[in-house]
Amino acid sequence: MVSSLGCLFSSQAAVLIMSIVNSMEQLERGMQQVKGTILIFVAIMFMLLTACSSTTSTNSVNEADSNLQTNEVTIDQATLTNSTNSTDSTEPTDSTDSTDSTDSTDSNLPNNTSEQLTTGGLEKKGHLPQGFVYLDEYIPSAQQVMGYSGEKNFVGMPIDGYLAPLAIATEKAALALQAISDELEQQELILVFYDAYRPQKAVNHFIRWSLDEEDLLMKESFYPREEKSTLFQKGYLSKRSGHSRGSTVDVTLAYADTGEELDMGSPVDMLDVISNFNTEQITQEQAANRQLLKKVMNKHNFKSYSKEWWHYTLKVEPFPNEYFDFDVE
Repeated sequence: MVSSLGCLFSSQAAVLIMSIVNSMEQLERGMQQVKGTILIFVAIMFMLLTACSSTTSTNSVNEADSNLQTNEVTIDQATLTNSTNSTDSTEPTDSTDSTDSTDSTDSNLPNNTSEQLTTGGLEKKGHLPQGFVYLDEYIPSAQQVMGYSGEKNFVGMPIDGYLAPLAIATEKAALALQAISDELEQQELILVFYDAYRPQKAVNHFIRWSLDEEDLLMKESFYPREEKSTLFQKGYLSKRSGHSRGSTVDVTLAYADTGEELDMGSPVDMLDVISNFNTEQITQEQAANRQLLKKVMNKHNFKSYSKEWWHYTLKVEPFPNEYFDFDVE
């Protein structure tokens, strides 16, 4: 009897054990299936995240490309539309101009005039020394054609220190120019700035350029009748520029309604005797336009320079003996 019960118990125990083993095997298979499902889910999520990241990256790249293209258009516009800024030379002690005896009767010089450069969309760094300001904040109606920040200048490349096509000047000069602008408004005219403050590093760039006798890339456009080696000697360029003191501007006039510049007989920064204020190479109308500019500039305490009809310096400068070298940005 006992033996029979033991056999029965052993048989049931064996069945139970087998059942448990089968259950564990099923559980293990179930866990494997769960693990497989989890792995598939993780793989799907990874693929979705990768696809999302790729789309976001593509959108970012497209946006960056769009911004780059916009910047390139702005730079290209600056290159294509900027006429060059004037260079400074030894300034006269008064505003009296002299007639250059070397004028010829005919000039067939190239026309370097250009269209307005819009600066409203430019981000200003604002790192200006005390006493300096951006001119467009004082004279928003004025055009700015800042060729030294591009390639349309007598060097043919961006000039050191000009990181943006912005006109900067001392606040004292800006206030005087603001008064000039207000007066010109009554005549339906506006100011056009080609240069204002100029870093000393830019002047040093001119000096290095002048020593390279083989670089005549822009000769036909800016100094066709002059030898490059004599530009400093003749006063078209100077190793110390009044522009670096912050109260000198290269400026002309334009009609307020169209933006078209008045005909002055030669482009700004034409390094030639035709740019002398009293040259005999220009017409009476062109001479009258130069006189118009000079009259209003002199009235508001700017003195002229005989060799460059566009060049004016505030008579009483806030920094008469200091030459600055911060970047235009």
